Amino acid sequence: MGIAWLQLQRIITTPCSSSRFFSKSSPYVVKVGIPEFLNGIGKGVESHVPKLESEIGDFQNLLVTRTLKLKKLGIPCKHVCIPYS
Repeated sequence: MGIAWLQLQRIITTPCSSSRFFSKSSPYVVKVGIPEFLNGIGKGVESHVPKLESEIGDFQNLLVTRTLKLKKLGIPCKHVCIPYS
């Protein structure tokens, strides 16, 4: 256990190239719409793209849409309760 801890401590304190852990950000802005966003999620939600585009409109409106409204549109989603700290 002590040897593993020392190795971990050495890895953490050893200076290294930050590019090894972080990718460089792209120099341009990419506009993301509802189809691109749902394709990124996967798990079959891409099939709901036409309904969401006609009912919600754009990606910004989708971000503020509540779970209950999505359920009324027939889109399966989990209602997650986040406890307050």
